[in-house]
Amino acid sequence: MMSLINSNNRERLDFQDLMLFRVHEILLVSSQYDAYILEEDGRLTEQILHEYLGMNFSYAPRLWHAQTAESALKMLSERKFDIVIIMLRIADMNAVSLAKRIKKNHPKKFLILLAFDESELSFFIEDEINQYFDRIFIWSGNSNVFPAIIKQLEDRKNAPRDILKGEVRAIIFIEDSPQFYSVILPMIYREIMYHTQQLVGKSLNHTQRLIHLRSRTKILFATNFEEAKKYFDKYHDNILGIVSDIKFPRNNKLDPNAGIYLTEYVRKKEPHMPIILQSTNIEKKEKADKVNSAFLYKRSDTLLYDIRRFITNNFGFGNFIFRTLEGDSISEAANLKELKKQIAKIPENIMVHHASSNHFSNWIAARGEFDLAKKLRPKQVTDFKTPDELRKYLIVSIDTSLDEEKKIKIADLSQKEKATITNFTRLFGGSLGGKARGLGFMNKIMRDSKLREKFSDVLIQVPRIAVVGTDAFDQFMAENKLYDSVYKTNSNSQLEIEFLDAQLPSGLVKSLKTFIKQVRYPLAVRSSSLLEDSQYQPLAGMYSTLMIQNSDRSTKIRVNQLSEAIKRIYASTFFKDPRSITSISGYRHTEEKMAVLITELIGQNYGDRFYPTVSGNAQNINYYPVSYAERNDGVATIALGFGKTVVEGEKSLRFSPKYPDILPQFFSVRSTEENSQSMFYGLDMNPNVDPLSEGEKNNLKKYSLDTAELDGSLRWAGSVICPEDGIIRDSLRYKGKRIVSFPSLLKWKVFPFSDIIDELLKIGKKHLGCPVEIEFAVNLFDKGKKPEFYLLQIKPMIISNLDIKNDINISSDDEIFMKSTGSLGDGYFNEIRDIILVDPELYQSSKSRDIAREIGYFNKKVSPRSYVLAGPGRWGSADPWLGIPVNWKDISNVKIIIEIGLSSFPVDHSFGSHFFQNVTSRRIGYFTISHRGNRDLIDLDWIRELPLKEKKKFSSWYQLDEPLRISINGQKGLGVGLKPQLEESPVMDEQNSSGI
Repeated sequence: MMSLINSNNRERLDFQDLMLFRVHEILLVSSQYDAYILEEDGRLTEQILHEYLGMNFSYAPRLWHAQTAESALKMLSERKFDIVIIMLRIADMNAVSLAKRIKKNHPKKFLILLAFDESELSFFIEDEINQYFDRIFIWSGNSNVFPAIIKQLEDRKNAPRDILKGEVRAIIFIEDSPQFYSVILPMIYREIMYHTQQLVGKSLNHTQRLIHLRSRTKILFATNFEEAKKYFDKYHDNILGIVSDIKFPRNNKLDPNAGIYLTEYVRKKEPHMPIILQSTNIEKKEKADKVNSAFLYKRSDTLLYDIRRFITNNFGFGNFIFRTLEGDSISEAANLKELKKQIAKIPENIMVHHASSNHFSNWIAARGEFDLAKKLRPKQVTDFKTPDELRKYLIVSIDTSLDEEKKIKIADLSQKEKATITNFTRLFGGSLGGKARGLGFMNKIMRDSKLREKFSDVLIQVPRIAVVGTDAFDQFMAENKLYDSVYKTNSNSQLEIEFLDAQLPSGLVKSLKTFIKQVRYPLAVRSSSLLEDSQYQPLAGMYSTLMIQNSDRSTKIRVNQLSEAIKRIYASTFFKDPRSITSISGYRHTEEKMAVLITELIGQNYGDRFYPTVSGNAQNINYYPVSYAERNDGVATIALGFGKTVVEGEKSLRFSPKYPDILPQFFSVRSTEENSQSMFYGLDMNPNVDPLSEGEKNNLKKYSLDTAELDGSLRWAGSVICPEDGIIRDSLRYKGKRIVSFPSLLKWKVFPFSDIIDELLKIGKKHLGCPVEIEFAVNLFDKGKKPEFYLLQIKPMIISNLDIKNDINISSDDEIFMKSTGSLGDGYFNEIRDIILVDPELYQSSKSRDIAREIGYFNKKVSPRSYVLAGPGRWGSADPWLGIPVNWKDISNVKIIIEIGLSSFPVDHSFGSHFFQNVTSRRIGYFTISHRGNRDLIDLDWIRELPLKEKKKFSSWYQLDEPLRISINGQKGLGVGLKPQLEESPVMDEQNSSGI
C-alpha cells in the first residue's frame, strides 16, 4: 500500500511517499583542483550515490563541473540543475558577477557560495552576496559540508508534506554565521544519519532498513528570528528540539538577545521542549538559565562534542535515559522491548515526568515508529484517571507495535571480502585530509598529462600510499573518551602517554594487519589533517611525521610499530602549537580531524642506513629572487638525505629551477663553506634500534658527509674546497673539505632535475588554480637503472589575490616610520595599534633565548590583539646566534614581522622560513630592513617615543591610540608603514585601497 488511513481518517504517508523532492543535478563551478577535492576527498558523488540508492530511487544525482563562468552559463542554458555550487577560484569572472548573471536568467535557481574562509567574503559587498546567493558555506576541509548543502535544500522543500502528513520529526537550527553553521549543520546531519541507521535495527531486512532512512529527522535551518518562529508555529507538534544561536537578526536588525526572545515564545506552547542556546558571550548563560535552556560557549574547544552529546541525550537519539526530577540517571533502554520493561517498574513520578514532556513519543518517533509515536503524542497525563492507567496504556501500545514488527522481521547476512593493497589504498573511512588529497590529485594529473612522456628517461611517480581516514580518528577519540582530557592536558609528552595507552579501533587494527602483511618496505607515517595544508588554516609542519623500518620478521611487532606511530600522530593533533594557531584563527580546534598518510619511504639501503639521494621542496613564487631571476620563476630548496634538513631550516641549497646555476648562498668560497650542508638525516635500519622511542625527536639519525661518501651517495651531491688553492672542484677525487652543491644535478644535469621541478610547479599551479608548494625525493643509481623522482606532497601556497597592488596616499615622508624593498605578503593593514620591539641597542646574541621568552610573554599579554613585531636578526632561527629562536606559539598573534638588519650583526634575513607557511597562509606581512644603502628605513626613535605599555630587559611593548597604516605591494615586494592618521583625509578610501 502507498498510504495508510489512521483512526482520525487523516491521510498519513507511507515511507515510500516521503522525500519526493530530491536533488538530481548539481553544477559545481570551480577550478579543477577544487573539483578534485570534492570528488576524491569529499567523496561527494560517492556519498550522494549511497544515499540515493538507500532512498530506493532508480538513479542517483549527477555532479557536473564547469571550470569557467562561460562554460557554466552555457551548461545552465542547456540543462536543468537543482543546485549550483560556486567556489571563488574561477578564472574568467568573480563569483558574485556569475551569480548575478545566473539569477537574471534563472531567478529561482538555488545558488550556494562556497568559500575557503569567511575573510574571503569581505572582498565582496555583503548585500550583493545575500541578494544573489541563497546560502553561503565555508569549506574547512570537512567533506560532510557538501551532503549538508544538499540535505538542507531537500528538507526545506519536503518539510510541509513530510512533517504534516508523514509525521516526520524535525529539529530547528538557527545560526546566521556561515563559519559556524558550515561546521555545526554538517555535524548535526551526520549525527542524525548515524543514529537513524543505528536505530532502525538489525532485525529489519535490508530493503525495509533503507526505506526507513527516508523518515530521518529533518533540520529546519533558519538564519533569523522570523524564519525560526514560522517553522515553530507550523510544525511545533513534530519538533524534537531547538539548537540556536543567541545573537541573530530580528526585525531586520542584529539582535543580541534574539535567541532568548525565541525561547520565551516557544516556552509558552512547549514548556518542556529541549533547547540549547549558544553564544560567543559567556555572560549570556545567565539569561539562558532564566528561560530554562541549556547553554554552550561557542569558543569552547568542545563545542561540537557538547552539541552532539546534547542532541543524543535530549532529541530522542541514543538510549532512552530514565532520569529523576533532579536529572540523575536511574536506568536506560536501547529498544522498544527494554523501554516497555523499564516503564513497567520505574517510579510513578518519573514515568509521569517523561510522559508529560513527550519524551516517550519523541524517542519512539526518532526510530521511525511513527504510528506508535502519533498514537502517544496527543495523549495528556490528565487523560488518565491514575498513573497506573497511564502505565498500562503505554505498555499495551508498545506491545501492539512489537507484534506488528514481528510479522516483517527478516535477518540479514553479511559477507566480508579480503582487502587488496593497491598503489593508493584507503584503510579506513572518512576524509583523506590535506596531504593525501593533494597527492591523490597529482597522481591523477600526472597520469593524464604528458609529463612522463616528456621525461621518459626518468621514473616520475607518487609513492605507494595507504590512508587511514578521519573516521578512525573520530572513533579512536570517542571509544577511549579522550576528549574529556585532551584540553585539560598542557604537556605534549603527557598527551602522548595518554594516547599510547589508548586502543585503536578494532576495524583499523584488522586493516593494518592486512596491510602490513603485504608490504615489507620502510614506511613514512605522516599527518594528513582536515585543516593541514589548506590556505586559511595553516597547520603545515605542526603535526608529527614518523619513519619506521618495517623490517622485523614478526608481523605483530611491525603492526605494533605502525599502530604506535598512528597514535603519536593522533596525539600531535592536540599539541600546543597547532592549538595556538587554531585558537586565534576563528576556528575551534574540535573542527580539526586527523587522517594518517602511510607512504612508501623513498630512499635506498646503505648497510644499516636508509635515505634518498636528494630531497627538498619547491614553490611557484620566489619572494627574494636574485640576479635576473623573477619572483614568478619559482624557488627550490634541496638537501642530501631526508627533507628534515630543509623543513627544520638547517643548511641546505636554494636555487631557482629556471636558473639552477645561480646559487646566491655560495657567492664566495667562505660563504660556501659556511652555508653548505654538513650533516644529513637517514633512518637507522639496525633491528635493535627503535625509531619511535622518543617520538619525532630522534626519529631520524644524523650522519656526517664522511658517511655519505663511504655509502657512495655523496658523489652525486658533493664538491671539494681544495686547501692548496681554495678552489671548489666538483669531484671527490681531491682532498679537502667536502661541501654539498649538487653539481651533477645543477651543472652537469645527469638528468633533467630542474626541468622536472619547473614543469611540476607549472602543472600544479594550472590545476590547483593558485601558486603551489611541492615536496619531492630523488634516488640516483649507477648506469642501467633510471633515476627516480617521487612527488611527496603538493599543497596550495597562497590565495590568488597575491598580486593585488595596494597603494596608499603619502602626503609627506614624515608619515613613514618603516619602508622596505624586500617585503613578503600583500595587502593593507589598518587595525594594528601595538608594537613589540627588541631594541637593537639592547640586543645580545648570547641572550637570544631569554629574548624569545620575553616575546612569548608579550604575545600572551597582547592577545587577542594583533601587533607589529620588530627586532634584529632572524626571527625563528634554529641557531640562537643568528637571531631570536621563537617558536610559532611565541608569536601566534603577530600580524607584521620586521627583521632589522644591522651592520654590526650582518646575518642574512630569514624571510620567515621557519614558519613560512603560517606567514603566507595567514597573510602576515614580513618586512626586511637592510642595513646596506638607504632604500630601507625604520624610525626607531619615533617608536621609542610611543606610549610604553610594558618593558622587559631586552624588549618593550608600545600601544598607540590610533592604528598604524601598513601596505605591501605583493608584485614588487615593496612595503611601507605609516604613522597613525591624526586627521581625517578626504583622499583616503580605505575600502578601495585595501580591497578588503
